[in-house]
Amino acid sequence: MKTGDVAAPTLTERLNATYGELTASERKIVDALRDRPGEIAVMTGKELAARSGVSTATVSRLFQRLGYASYEAARRAARELRASGSIFHLFETGARDSPAPERLVAGHLAEEARAMEASFSMLDPTTVREIAAALAGARRVWCVGFRNSHVLAEYAATLLASVRPDVFVLAHGGRSLAERVAGIEAGDVAIVFGMRRRMAHFAPLLQAIGESGARTALLADRSLRLADPSRRPDWTLICAIETEQPIDSFAGPFAIVRLLSLQTLRQRDTASRETLERVERLHGLLGELE
Repeated sequence: MKTGDVAAPTLTERLNATYGELTASERKIVDALRDRPGEIAVMTGKELAARSGVSTATVSRLFQRLGYASYEAARRAARELRASGSIFHLFETGARDSPAPERLVAGHLAEEARAMEASFSMLDPTTVREIAAALAGARRVWCVGFRNSHVLAEYAATLLASVRPDVFVLAHGGRSLAERVAGIEAGDVAIVFGMRRRMAHFAPLLQAIGESGARTALLADRSLRLADPSRRPDWTLICAIETEQPIDSFAGPFAIVRLLSLQTLRQRDTASRETLERVERLHGLLGELE
């Protein structure tokens, strides 16, 4: 069975299924991995053998028995799971000890700052201005994101709706996704968020939006792979979200959304001012805010 097969059992499932059939030495390896099997992504066969108190040959035989071509094949499978952004698999291989109290806030801030700096280092100012101009001049703007990317779509829609009309979040609601996408047309701009782990329909969704005639700006992390170059979005911004912790940092994507919104505001200039003024009058009329 290929380790990359979607239907292939995980290492944990393989360990549990075969435990009763293993030798005493092989069980030592399983016992060493049981709590954190994902650690093999960052552990050599020699290191695992030393931790388990067995030979490297025993390690190799065990993983072949589990259905892998070799221990290295199992490591590659574990690294693929980690790269997918699964919090479970990141937690298995990440540090579990909490930092010292005096380093808790400073260490977290430094990690967020590194992620944001890495995201901005990959930005092309010309591309940012082009996207902002498209957002400013579009007939309608659609903000698209699912799972953990949904909050980015909501944030983008909230900011953009304050500087221009006709901004929508593409959400299922009581309608199918196809019914919602059917409303996207030429003259529109879709800003799509594709942070790991993406829904299975992400690539077909991008294709459908592209075929609608709308222009597409994609914000995604570095794990994104688009198979068909001819169907790529009009613009792509890559963000750094991975850290040493099991939960990704979205500091970079949020900051980029704010940057795009500010540039859109400046592109629209007088029109944005009129929108903001009208909103302020309505706030006063409706008494919504303090």
